[in-house]
Amino acid sequence: MFLVLLQYQDIQAVDRLLTEHYENPAGLFARGLVRIAGRLEPRTGGLMIVDGDRKAVEDAVASDPFLKSGAATATITEFHATWPPSE
Repeated sequence: MFLVLLQYQDIQAVDRLLTEHYENPAGLFARGLVRIAGRLEPRTGGLMIVDGDRKAVEDAVASDPFLKSGAATATITEFHATWPPSE
């Protein structure tokens, strides 16, 4: 599992690209990798928890219109969920 942290560089560009961000055919949402996502408060970026192998996640993030346009940067961090405990 991965935590993808977006840090906005240009909020006006983010607003213009929001639909493309969600509908990007090569992106995390279209590939069905996103488990949960939302924007940060204050609105300085966004956070996604995603499933998939590292290469698929990295490729999907790299294809995001926010990153391609320079409107945001991304940090991808792998983590292993420990809660809730598995049965």
